[in-house]
Amino acid sequence: MCPFYGDFTRIEGIMKSILLILCLSIAFGTSAKNNAKNDMEKLVNYVRMNKAHKNYYQKQRTRQFISWEKNKIPENFRIPVELQSYRGTISTRYYTIYNPSYSTGVGYVPSNLMQYYEEEAWSAFQKYGKDAPSLSIVLAQQFTESAFNQFAVGDNNMSFGLPQLYRKTAEYLYKTDKETWKNIFYFDKYGKHHFRSVRAMVKFPFIFLPKVKKYSFAEKFQGIRRYNGSGKNAVLYAEKVIKRSLYYEDLFAKYNSIPLDTTGFKENLFGLINLSLIAKGQPEIEGKTLDYIFENMLSEFSSGYVNKTYFNKFCAGVYENNPLLVNKTYTHKIPIDGKDYYLIVEDGCTLYSYFKESNQLLKAINHSKNNKYYIYYKEGKEKVKISTLSKVGKRQVFTNVRPGDRLFIPPGTVIRKPNSDFAVMIQ
Repeated sequence: MCPFYGDFTRIEGIMKSILLILCLSIAFGTSAKNNAKNDMEKLVNYVRMNKAHKNYYQKQRTRQFISWEKNKIPENFRIPVELQSYRGTISTRYYTIYNPSYSTGVGYVPSNLMQYYEEEAWSAFQKYGKDAPSLSIVLAQQFTESAFNQFAVGDNNMSFGLPQLYRKTAEYLYKTDKETWKNIFYFDKYGKHHFRSVRAMVKFPFIFLPKVKKYSFAEKFQGIRRYNGSGKNAVLYAEKVIKRSLYYEDLFAKYNSIPLDTTGFKENLFGLINLSLIAKGQPEIEGKTLDYIFENMLSEFSSGYVNKTYFNKFCAGVYENNPLLVNKTYTHKIPIDGKDYYLIVEDGCTLYSYFKESNQLLKAINHSKNNKYYIYYKEGKEKVKISTLSKVGKRQVFTNVRPGDRLFIPPGTVIRKPNSDFAVMIQ
C-alpha cells in the first residue's frame, strides 16, 4: 500500500467538501443576486435609482439574504420589500405610506436600515420574548421621532439619532446601568452623548423597553421629570405612535402570511410611549387615558376597512358606543402640498374603481410620471392606447396596471376610495 494513500484520501475528501461549499455559495450568491434584482423593482423609489444605486442596493439586499440564513431569522421578522425604499448611507430623504381613512402615514423603511431592524428585533425576541417591543412599535416610534434620519438633532441639540435620545436620559441610563449602555452610546470630553453606530440607534429601543421596565420605579427618572399629569403634547405624541404602530401591523399582515407574536403588544406600546415621554422630561400618560386613545385609534382600523390583520392578538374590545373617528366620506381629493402621491393598486380592485370621473383617470394615467402605464382598447390583435375618451365609444377598455403597481395621482384629483394606500414622496 502507498504510505500516503490514507492522507491522500483524506485530502481528497476535504477538497470535495470545499468544492461543494464553493458551489453552494456560488449558487446561493447567484440566487440572491437574482432575487435582489427582482426585489429592486418593488421599491417605492425604484424609478429614481441610477445604475450606481441599483448596484449598491443589490449588495444591500444580498447581505439581507445571507443574514436570514446565518441568523435563522423567520419570515415574520423580515420586513416586506414592498415597505422598503432605497437609501445609501448618507441620504435623509424619506417616503411614506399614507391612508386618508386613517389620516396617518408611516415611513417606508430605508434599505440601509433593513438588516439592522430585522436582526435586532429577532435578537430581542429571542432574549426577552413577549417583553420585547415588536417591529411595528419600534418603527412607529423611530419614524415619529426622526423620520428614519440617523442625523436628526432635536430639543435644542439635546436629542440625537433615530430614537432622539435625550442627553439627561443618557446620563441617567449611564448612572443606572453603565455596563449595558456603554456599548450603545458614549460621552465625549464636552459631555455630549453620541451613538456608537447606526446599528446602536436601531438596537436602543429593543433594549430600552425591557431593561428600563426592570429598573426601580420608585425613582423612575425623577432627576429629569419636569411635570405631573399628562398634557396635550403628550397625548398628541401617543396618538401618533399608536396609530402608526397599528398601521404598520396592518401593512405587515397584508404582505406576510405568518403573523408576528404580538402577545405583549399593548403593554409594550404603552410602555415605550411613556418611557419616551418621561425620557424627555415630559409628562407620562395614565393607563386609562392610553386605553381610551388606543380604542379610538383602533376604531379607525375596525370600521370595515381592514380585512386581514394581527389585531385579534392584542386588541381591546371596541364597543358600539365608542366614538368612531374615521372619515365617512366616499371621496378624497389629493392635496396640493408639494408632495408626490402614488396610488398603490390593490389586489381585486379595478383601476376604474378608484376614480370619480373617467377624465380624471385619463389625466392621471397619461401623466408623464406614469409613462409605463396606459389604458387601451383592442382592434383585432392590436392594442390602441387611449389619449382621448371621444375615440373609445362603447369599446371595452383594458389597462396594463397590475395589483401592487404605483400610479402617480396629480394634485387636485378626486378619488372614490378614501381607504386606499398611497405612496408619498416628501420633497
